[in-house]
Amino acid sequence: MSATTVKPGRAYVTATLAVIALSVTASLLGLFREGHYDVEPGIVLRLQAQDAVILVVAVPALALALWTARRGSLRGRIAWLGALAYMTYVWSSITATTPFNEFFLGYVALFGLSLFTLVGGVAHTDPEPVQRALSGKISERLYAGVLAFIGVGLALLWLVDLVPATLAGTPPLVVEELGEGAVHTYVLDLGVVVPALSLTAGWLLQRRAWGYVFAGVLLVMAALLAPGLAAITAADALGDYVTLSTPLIVGTVLPPLVAAVLAVRYLLAFDGSAVRDREPADRRTGS
Repeated sequence: MSATTVKPGRAYVTATLAVIALSVTASLLGLFREGHYDVEPGIVLRLQAQDAVILVVAVPALALALWTARRGSLRGRIAWLGALAYMTYVWSSITATTPFNEFFLGYVALFGLSLFTLVGGVAHTDPEPVQRALSGKISERLYAGVLAFIGVGLALLWLVDLVPATLAGTPPLVVEELGEGAVHTYVLDLGVVVPALSLTAGWLLQRRAWGYVFAGVLLVMAALLAPGLAAITAADALGDYVTLSTPLIVGTVLPPLVAAVLAVRYLLAFDGSAVRDREPADRRTGS
């Protein structure tokens, strides 16, 4: 398989369109199907806030990114991968935390399609053109510093809850309020997101080509997470169901907002780069 193609091939386009269609279906069911979420009203409000953001923000972002990626845009390809990373994160979380319902297999399909489309898309991405397009146009130190800061902040945000609870042998407050499914957030963030942020920051400081790719993917993912986290925080404040502290609000909402600003700057740094290489190879490999 070639790792130099830019345009997503037919298999990846089809998988992405399936993610889009299933995401719309899942969000509409969550918003309008009575009793879809068999949980407390306060948690329903949180889940529906997330559904609304997926429908209004994430789905259009993924569709636009796919369209621009298919035109041979490096910017579009990074945005496409970042949007898929967001879908993987969100649908993994929703699948693990939502009580079983008639759409459970749909959630599983969403997670699987998002994950393997992301993995395949990354595997068929050549990092060298991305590095060439961005070298001298972004501050590697700034981006690496922000990624490392977000990673450390996210780790501390959860460890402040987890370490005392572990030593005391009692569940963290979030788990007490939201149920055992909330543990999945700790697993995703501490087991995947924090290491990814840390590694990418190191690669970017070393000016490794993959550092430029993953920096964009993580920043786009964080940018798409920002409105969802803000909406969920607002729902928590309105519902008075989850205990909110100032550090929790700031630590949850501010880093993704900063990442969103950097994501925009990162994507704009591509000067309309369109590498239309190896279209026949792209079709053969299905990348």
